Amino acid sequence: MIATNDTLDQLLNSLPERRSAERLIEQLARHTSAKSLLDRNAALRSDVLTLAAWSPLLATTIENNPEYVFWIQGERVNARVRAREELDESLARFALINSQLNPHVMLSRFRRRELLRTYLHDIRRTRSIVETTEELSNVADAVLFYALKVARQELDNRYGAPQIIDAHERISTAEFCVIALGKLGSSELNYASDIDLIFLFSDDGMTAIGGSRGRITNREYFVKLSERLLRIVSEPTGEGASYRIDVRLRPHGREGTLASSLEEAVKYYEGPAREWELQTLIRSRAAAGSTSLYSLFANRVTDRIFRKDIGVASALANVRLSKEKIDRQRERAEKGFNVKLGRGGIREIEFIAQALQVAFGGRDPWLRSPHTLVSLGRLADRGLISEREHWQLSDAYHFLRALEHRLQMEHGLQTHSLPENPSRRELVARRMNYPGPDALAEFDTALIAHTDRVHEAFDRIFGKEASTDEYRLPSPRSATVDDTRASSVDVSVQFAAKVFSKHSDWLENSQTAADEMEQLLREQVAGSLNAQRATALITRIAASLNKESEPLAFGENEIRLLVHLCGVSEYFGDMMATRPLLIQSLARVDQSVSEADLHELIRSVTNENSFGAELDALRRLWSKLFIRVSVRDSQGLLSLFETNRVLNQLAVASLDAALLIAQRELCRRYKESNESPRVAVLGLGRLGSGGMDYGSDLDVIIVYDSSKPPPIVGVTHEEAYARFVDVLIATLSSITREGHLYRVDLRLRPDGQKGALAAGSRSFLSYVEKRADVWEWLAYVKLCTVAGDLEFGRAIEVAARKSIHELARHIDPNDLRNEARRVRERLEKERASRRGGGLNIKHGAGGMLDVYFTTRYLQLRDNVPDDGEDRTTLHTIQRLRDAGSLGETDFAALYEGYKLLRAVDHQSRLIVGRSAVLPSPEQGAFEDIAVRLGFRSSNELSDNLGSRMSEIRDAYKRTMLGERDDEQ
Repeated sequence: MIATNDTLDQLLNSLPERRSAERLIEQLARHTSAKSLLDRNAALRSDVLTLAAWSPLLATTIENNPEYVFWIQGERVNARVRAREELDESLARFALINSQLNPHVMLSRFRRRELLRTYLHDIRRTRSIVETTEELSNVADAVLFYALKVARQELDNRYGAPQIIDAHERISTAEFCVIALGKLGSSELNYASDIDLIFLFSDDGMTAIGGSRGRITNREYFVKLSERLLRIVSEPTGEGASYRIDVRLRPHGREGTLASSLEEAVKYYEGPAREWELQTLIRSRAAAGSTSLYSLFANRVTDRIFRKDIGVASALANVRLSKEKIDRQRERAEKGFNVKLGRGGIREIEFIAQALQVAFGGRDPWLRSPHTLVSLGRLADRGLISEREHWQLSDAYHFLRALEHRLQMEHGLQTHSLPENPSRRELVARRMNYPGPDALAEFDTALIAHTDRVHEAFDRIFGKEASTDEYRLPSPRSATVDDTRASSVDVSVQFAAKVFSKHSDWLENSQTAADEMEQLLREQVAGSLNAQRATALITRIAASLNKESEPLAFGENEIRLLVHLCGVSEYFGDMMATRPLLIQSLARVDQSVSEADLHELIRSVTNENSFGAELDALRRLWSKLFIRVSVRDSQGLLSLFETNRVLNQLAVASLDAALLIAQRELCRRYKESNESPRVAVLGLGRLGSGGMDYGSDLDVIIVYDSSKPPPIVGVTHEEAYARFVDVLIATLSSITREGHLYRVDLRLRPDGQKGALAAGSRSFLSYVEKRADVWEWLAYVKLCTVAGDLEFGRAIEVAARKSIHELARHIDPNDLRNEARRVRERLEKERASRRGGGLNIKHGAGGMLDVYFTTRYLQLRDNVPDDGEDRTTLHTIQRLRDAGSLGETDFAALYEGYKLLRAVDHQSRLIVGRSAVLPSPEQGAFEDIAVRLGFRSSNELSDNLGSRMSEIRDAYKRTMLGERDDEQ
């Protein structure tokens, strides 16, 4: 569609201001392809000009990088928050493309590009403040992770790696952690925040021999590492630094060494650290480096931060003094209301939460959340703030953080002050979504209301009369908690009934339709697995459904199935709430997903003529099939094996459809193309072993035929297939209005994040034979061709697995075992440590990784390759027993233990979504898992898990420590 002057003028008039958008139009007119794309795509043009009107800073970014318009096109429909791992991969690709840039320039550009997506979803209000600040924090983590990797490589080359030698003369590498404090520490980062960091290392010692400049002490090494990281991330360039970093909060402040050892840091916080310094640790976490080192530190200082012996008056007084100190240090020349530090501002909300955490967290660990909004919710649950204060403080926090973001993103400055000039202040009001002639007055009224409420709560908690340990509780509630909840349930069901009755084609009498629907909902909720979950989710679904202009016309059976599914699964209830049209797909849940359905999934994209339409078509049909599986599973009509099998088939069909879409899109983008790409998708992990489950990633390696010309004329194989894989990833991972499919994980490709996105067939086999590490053998032993050119892929797969088994035959079994142990124990150390939560059934001792590493080590040690189509872990355990690699005791421990772990993991994914950490036994979700698996109580399941995981760990030790049980 070509834009007319009228439609463009209407768009410009709807923006808070026209000037920045008009300037951007003029600048992009010089870039033919970007201008052509915007002329054809009215929605994209609207988004790009909206960014310019809300942020002159980002308008300049687009002016300087017109190619970002194409990037925005792919990102604008994807409102999902990018996880840290996704951003790591994205940054690695960005670095590969911009390898000619210095790291600090490259990182600055990467961050600025990412802001385009984050701010667009922010101003379009397709994300909450919590989601926005989480993604901003994830971007900062990715930048720190990359900078640390670069810095460490440089220093290792110069001085050797820092080492520890224990009492038994065993050598290991000293660990390092970048600890984030403040807003980054609580994953609430602003667009222009400083980031507060502490650098921590594990042990003193000396670096290894072999560095070009000789050996130095570990302390010198880690100080230099900290300095280099600071330069990479915070050194100003012509395009600005990635982040301003503040390290003044480290032990001993400015006088302290830049990097502290674990023992030094613990000693400081247990001794001379002042109260406000301990308070900063409430919001702390590992942003980069060793998470296990951070866990050791946190476990040792937590009791000092949250002391059981501190009086309430003392705790409140200490926090109040910190606030007063900040107030005194405020710059007197600053004009205008300060959103952060002013009366009723953000800092008062944060200090309310932190003061009550310090006062009561020593005796109540549940209150120790670093996130401000989570803390407020928990304080309200404990009655330490009233429900009224809770929603007032939360609403004010959302409003003030959004305002802070609008101020900072105008020019990218770390400002918190509202302009006093009326016209500039009115522009801020319009960017805060206050339209019309009274925008400024309405905005000012809202600002005053929010800040007055915050300060009222602040005065109650920190009032001068709060000088005794009798904390002045908020005013009593007018009803009991149970009464309030019961009333809430009644209102929720009535609301849902009213909405659902409008969309039900089986209720004939419109006068009584809502009453009949309410009766049906009450009956179904009462009989569901979890009535509270069912009520909450059907209410959310009804709220989404209420926005539909046309009735959906679903029947009574769909309502019964919907309530049943919501009672079982928060995961699928959320999915329905996002896209209530999926309710209609419940009409066919009595049918299994067939081969015909999977073929239809692939054919669904062939009738569309644009990339966006193909993505939506694929997601619509995929979601219907996915829901069909979940309902049959929730009803007990599918076994775990059957569920895994059909989810694997669905993933494979989705990959084949995505390959077709990527091929078609490549032809659209590049008119001059050679023959179609010849690629194969090799599955690893759950995809490769046939164990896909709800929320599983697609762990894959993409291999192309390097003997054929690249599919794009004029570029190398590597560049052509990098573009192809980028489109493939977008096809599977991007969120459109119809949802998203899978996260694609390419981290196990040759050379990991530094390697090409797709590997040529010859180079892949050469890598496996000559350069792959032993730990990569443990992953590649499960290679399985799943999609693409199957004949080509199977030839590669067979050759690669043959090479791996051959290599394993010629390595000392002790070296193979030690490497497997090293990787397993590193994963346990890094990922199983936690500050609360339930049992980690994947990474923890006796978890699924114990089984994976044991079986894969034995497969390689004893040359027991996978055969046939059944490559599941349980089948592998049986084959290892049959081959004599496992005795009966270890076989029983691994087989029965893994069976239970997978069953628990599956129910956990169905009920609450993917997580390696189970809900704690005290939570309702854990009890639901127990019920679904036929246990009589949470305690019985907990006891069984403990026993089975202990048996798995014993079998793991017997295998990995070289011991044999009596029956082997």
